[in-house]
Amino acid sequence: MLDVLMTAITTGLLYGMLGFAIVVLFKMTGVPNFAAGSLATLGAVAVYQLAVRHNVNLALAIILGLAGLGVLGAVIYTVVMRYRDDAGVPNLTVRTLGLYLLLFALTDKGLGEGQPFSFPRLFPSRVLTLGPLRLAVADLGVLAIAAVLTAAFAWLFRCTRAGLLLRGVAADRETARLLGTNVRRLEAASWALTAVLAAVVGILAAPTTLVSAGMMDESLLYVFAAVVIGGLTSLGGAFAGGITVGVVQGLVHYYGNADLSLLAVFGLFLLTLLVRPYGMFGEPTPERL
Repeated sequence: MLDVLMTAITTGLLYGMLGFAIVVLFKMTGVPNFAAGSLATLGAVAVYQLAVRHNVNLALAIILGLAGLGVLGAVIYTVVMRYRDDAGVPNLTVRTLGLYLLLFALTDKGLGEGQPFSFPRLFPSRVLTLGPLRLAVADLGVLAIAAVLTAAFAWLFRCTRAGLLLRGVAADRETARLLGTNVRRLEAASWALTAVLAAVVGILAAPTTLVSAGMMDESLLYVFAAVVIGGLTSLGGAFAGGITVGVVQGLVHYYGNADLSLLAVFGLFLLTLLVRPYGMFGEPTPERL
């Protein structure tokens, strides 16, 4: 059970990292990003193509892939999301669904020849034994990267001017604009940042599965469940919800089966909406009358 729990926490952290990317954009724009899973998949496939098909050093391929996804995120905002961004949340949400389909087609037809792919290992396949606990080095690597990224984002949002501006726009977009903040530039930066984070999740998840255009589709369901359970307006809640979903999914899968784990997670999802409509750490958005 301890082995399963460790793997479940690792999976939950990946859910939490992708959920964090969704929450950042939601707080900035009020729009849930349904294209997050496709961005993660595109990042993994791009790195695979560079590293395996074009013989680029894996570390360099990852750097180039993350940089490319950052640029793509800014381009998506400028070309797709910025134009007529006053059209309302339903319109913008449907745009992210269109982005999901577009990126899926791009990955499938443009980069997916010969899929599914076997992604190169990022960490050694060894297992460390500490008493009754067996720890896979790959799980420890993901935990370490997640911890570093969590600390980096906490520092960014709490200790830097850019992070404070992002929090200000997330709290009250219109007031921030009236005070002279370049809201559009910050939104473009947030799209770039979240695209990079989505790509990191895709790259970390890729060695544990076969890489294909639909690699993250099922995971995205669990990610949105994690975001809702943790609180759609809470950055820390994304990680808490991700770990909760990962643990529930892992334990129920171990003691039951995959279908029961899906049932358990979305049962918890519905229960959360009934008992705490804004999630464990979310807060209602105040509205002026």
